[in-house]
Amino acid sequence: METNSKNISIKVILITIAVGIWAIVLQNAGVIPTNQNVKVVNEVDANVHGKVNVNGSVNVDNTVSISIDEVLGRDGKKYYFENK
Repeated sequence: METNSKNISIKVILITIAVGIWAIVLQNAGVIPTNQNVKVVNEVDANVHGKVNVNGSVNVDNTVSISIDEVLGRDGKKYYFENK
């Protein structure tokens, strides 16, 4: 009797695993539709020209290295702007 109940429980477990695998395969194939409602919380337009007023605080999680030689050119030419 004990081996019969073990066989039944193993069959139930294997059938459950097989149904789960087929469900994933059919979802990936697009047969079973999946709806994913996505809400964009922070949308930023990176193309900013002119002045920008910032109210509040701004957190920067990374450091930005500034190399004057990269900005001014490697040939050693220096460009100056006189603000009159």
